[in-house]
Amino acid sequence: MPPKFRSPSSQDLSRRRHYLRAKRRYKFYKMTWRMVALTAFVSGTVWIATSPIWLIQAADQLEISGNQLLSDKNVQALVPVPYPQSLLRVKPDELAKSLEAHEPIERAMVSRRLVPPGLHVRVNERVPVAVALPDTTRPLKTIPTQPVPFEEPGLIDAQGNWMPRNSYRALGANTSLPPLVVRGMQESYQTSWASLYEALRASPVRITGIDWRRPSNLVLQSELGAVHLGPYGKGFKAQLAALDQLRSLEGKVNPEKVAFIDLQDPEHPVVEILQAATTEE
Repeated sequence: MPPKFRSPSSQDLSRRRHYLRAKRRYKFYKMTWRMVALTAFVSGTVWIATSPIWLIQAADQLEISGNQLLSDKNVQALVPVPYPQSLLRVKPDELAKSLEAHEPIERAMVSRRLVPPGLHVRVNERVPVAVALPDTTRPLKTIPTQPVPFEEPGLIDAQGNWMPRNSYRALGANTSLPPLVVRGMQESYQTSWASLYEALRASPVRITGIDWRRPSNLVLQSELGAVHLGPYGKGFKAQLAALDQLRSLEGKVNPEKVAFIDLQDPEHPVVEILQAATTEE
């Protein structure tokens, strides 16, 4: 036989009503606390965003590091922050990209600083190591309206990156031009330039000029005079070592009488001497 259905007693109904009322009160309080917490969070965020404590009021709240040629004020002037500005509204990635748009700055990183409120800006500069002069024997196809790399006088760093000659001065930096001058530098030489410049830095012979207008004959202007090396290649370090050994000739041969030094074969260097011109009356 199926079990008989027992109707709930008045006590059961009372307990059931009490339980449902308590459950509704719990949901109401829970929802109320959520709204209070959300309102407090939003209000706190608005207060922080608008509070003078968390505002960037001036450029001196930007801490600059990594700069060598550009001063702190030079870099601070490049950061496009409208003052006053809330620290939370600043977009560090966008500020970093705007800094990297300037040729002298290779990389930039911007981060927020909470105490004291401000920004930390770290930059890596392209340090110029040589003045790059174009090959004027090659005519331009068109008249450029903007600076064209390697088609006009400029600066290059140790990796061969080109920048306009007045790049640093345009940003307010008072820098002098590097003493090394390269003629005929081209974009296709960039991969070779890094190793070439590294070898020059390690060489005890002072080099003041490089003529790369003819790829078949790289010419160095050294303290001993002009040096013809032929095409740049793997034997460049051996050629510099041979040039260093030739410094012993400085006391025996007048550098002014040296036409050039031929080091295409570093094991058999040739010193060409200027012949004195004679005339008959």
